[in-house]
Amino acid sequence: MRRVGMWSAGITTVALAATVPLATAGMARAFSLLPLVTEQAQTLPSGTAEAILGIAYFNNMRFPAFTPPGALQHQTLIGVPQFGFRIGAGEWAEIQASYETLYLDEKTTSGQTNWQFGSGDLRMYTKVYLKRETEMLPAFGLRFGTKLPDANRKDQLGTDDTDFGADALASKDFGPLSAHVNMGILLLGNSGPTIGNSFPAGGQDDLFDYQIGVVSAPLGAEVPGAVQLRILGELTGTAGSHYDNNRTAMRVGLQMQRGKGSVYLGLSAGLVTASENVGASAGFIYTFEPARIFAGDQ
Repeated sequence: MRRVGMWSAGITTVALAATVPLATAGMARAFSLLPLVTEQAQTLPSGTAEAILGIAYFNNMRFPAFTPPGALQHQTLIGVPQFGFRIGAGEWAEIQASYETLYLDEKTTSGQTNWQFGSGDLRMYTKVYLKRETEMLPAFGLRFGTKLPDANRKDQLGTDDTDFGADALASKDFGPLSAHVNMGILLLGNSGPTIGNSFPAGGQDDLFDYQIGVVSAPLGAEVPGAVQLRILGELTGTAGSHYDNNRTAMRVGLQMQRGKGSVYLGLSAGLVTASENVGASAGFIYTFEPARIFAGDQ
């Protein structure tokens, strides 16, 4: 483990800052929590969609999965551009898709260099809203989906194997802030080590994954044309790996929303050696109703 004391203090600071009385009430509708990977239990309203364009940077993250410990001297990974799309389907479901192209620059401990730019993986997920929040109990949901192996394993841009994940989601609004907890399983297809021959291919790596996020209510006047700010923070990771795929990281971020558009910014730091030393992300989210666009109303 590393940097635990420093970043634990950072989590506390973000949580305390979020409890300052805010100008508006808690969130009334579902909305992407980017730059966090944490998900709300609530789904987007039926017929409402979000289009996402972003970029992400990671320094010395052991990428992709199944890269053996000690194999890399240094690594720079940039997802550019990142595309995302979400749409509410009925009052209880949300369909999600994401795709990115990757820039990879790395050097192994044996002195070999690898520079690549190419396709990343496509991810398809469905989120189901199971239970509305009550005064005492949180809202509950379920999110499940798969990673389709579009990245080239030979270039070390991916594992060239299919992954599957499923998480239970819980969300509770406390007024000045909301809390979100995701817990579940992540099954990584094992196509063998990306560098060397330290273990045979076959089977899968069964991981427990978790995300714990805190999000402030919008700061700023809730009037047309006004900019509203949200402060976000999370602890996220995976555990139980048999192939050194455990990860733990802390992330903090901001969302600035005006009308149908939102800009997000995030910073992350790994708490174990397999996670990134530091990371950064930024992007734009546009919320719209596709049916109204096709009808010429938007």
